[in-house]
Amino acid sequence: MTKKIFYIFLILFHQGLIAQEFTRSQLDSLYNLFLYVRSENKIKSEKPSDFPEYPEKCGLGFVNSIVLNIDKFLPEQQAVLKILLQRPSLQTSIITPKGYFRIHYDQTGTNAPGYSLTELAAALDSAYEFEINFLGYPPPPPDNGAGGDDRFDIYILDLGGSYYGYTQFEDSIGIGKYLTFTVIDNDYQGYFTTGINGARVTVAHEFHHGIQAGNYIYRDSDLFFYEITSTAMEEFVFDDVNDYYAYMPDYFNNPTRAFAMNNGYNLAIWNIFIKDRFGFDILKKQWELLPSARALNAINLSLNEKGSTLRNELNRFGVWTYFTNYRTFPGKYFKEASNYPLIRTTNPMIFTPPSKTFSLSSRPTSNYFLRIVDGRDTLISIITNSDIVSGIDSINSSFNFEYILFSDTAVADRKIADKYSATLNASPQNFWSASEILNNFVVNGDSTFKFFGDDKETFAFPNPYRYSKKYGLGNFVFFQVQAELGDEVDLSVFTSSMKLVYSSKESVSFLPNGAKGIKYEVKDLDQKHLSSGIYIYSIKNQDKTITGKFVVFNE
Repeated sequence: MTKKIFYIFLILFHQGLIAQEFTRSQLDSLYNLFLYVRSENKIKSEKPSDFPEYPEKCGLGFVNSIVLNIDKFLPEQQAVLKILLQRPSLQTSIITPKGYFRIHYDQTGTNAPGYSLTELAAALDSAYEFEINFLGYPPPPPDNGAGGDDRFDIYILDLGGSYYGYTQFEDSIGIGKYLTFTVIDNDYQGYFTTGINGARVTVAHEFHHGIQAGNYIYRDSDLFFYEITSTAMEEFVFDDVNDYYAYMPDYFNNPTRAFAMNNGYNLAIWNIFIKDRFGFDILKKQWELLPSARALNAINLSLNEKGSTLRNELNRFGVWTYFTNYRTFPGKYFKEASNYPLIRTTNPMIFTPPSKTFSLSSRPTSNYFLRIVDGRDTLISIITNSDIVSGIDSINSSFNFEYILFSDTAVADRKIADKYSATLNASPQNFWSASEILNNFVVNGDSTFKFFGDDKETFAFPNPYRYSKKYGLGNFVFFQVQAELGDEVDLSVFTSSMKLVYSSKESVSFLPNGAKGIKYEVKDLDQKHLSSGIYIYSIKNQDKTITGKFVVFNE
């Protein structure tokens, strides 16, 4: 099984966890994989056929899928797993110089470290100083003396080219929060980064998983977000190692993939980008929001507080990821951009004047890099679909759009230098933004498309709304409104025969798509569910009233 297929397997398995549906083959596969990871004498010929081709960065999701679902395995499998899931019993241990960690290891045998313990201890203390004392994250909660004391425990084992390490859950200490310990490889032979440098980035990565699970929440459906944070933390703590370079081609070759379908290792540069734009505090804010919000919504809300949106920043991120490798601008965009791969654009699409329509489709929360060639001109249009609702609830959805290019600057709403103009047909329009790069120069950056007519000033989503569906952003219909934050508007909902079923005053705030508007819990005046049908909404803001329709299915 390739690395990509293995990750897709984990994604599907996690989706199964949410739906409480588990296949015997999935459980058997996890069982066999974990037996190989924890076996004392790994023989390559005995490696499971579905084992990842290359070392995986982290076993957080894999190992804890087993921990949290131990009762789903066969009784004989449970008996073996319960032994292997116990803390490893190793020959001795030491405490790091600053007293933050206890390192457990064998002095002889298969698990004996192949790197300096002195250097490992220094790396661990550096990770603590940076992540706790500098960035201000709370430390992992004390583990009630497990491992010998309340220090955070690190166990060194021969993981045999499987995972760099993993942070394993133990006792639950609240909704989605756990006491943890970490296991790391003993020499990193056969990994992208070997020896002590492999250990350094692993402890920076895994220690933050201990912070995440102990203080915030673990939600396996947002696994990508945990890995983005921890992989970026490697770069923040140990800038000189750059192990994350090995995972970047997976994203750069697949930028049209929905954000949450990435494994997170390949998107460490997203957090690097956000840190460069807004500083470290916004990343910590996202974790503070996570217990009550899905990851994409937490990202967007944190950006709202900075006066921006995921829509705008994802598009700007597209520009940054375009200018890498030989296209790097020194002193601009990513500091290490010259070491990054090139983003994959579409195959060249030929422009034929006076206009041409490009009919395409996009995944939610992704960037589409459209490459158009006209003689000596090359136009890169970075088209962003920032539909957060679908990016959470309908991750495999595809949305059609049209990008129309004209050889006359006065025809369409987007002027491109002094040669072209363009427009975008997509719905709902406010989810979309674009940048244009003409002959390697940004001519339009990070901008939304203009609207025409009052009917474009508001829309409802999700539409249709289904009571039978669990929406990741809450069971609401959101109405976009052209108003100021904090404005009070009057919401009225009518049946198709104009019978009033609901009315209230609502305060305008940021919506999940980054626009401004209000939310509606889809109930009548008696707080009961609506019947299936078409409903008309009316939103009055001072002397202006806007109306629209939405559909409800009450199966």
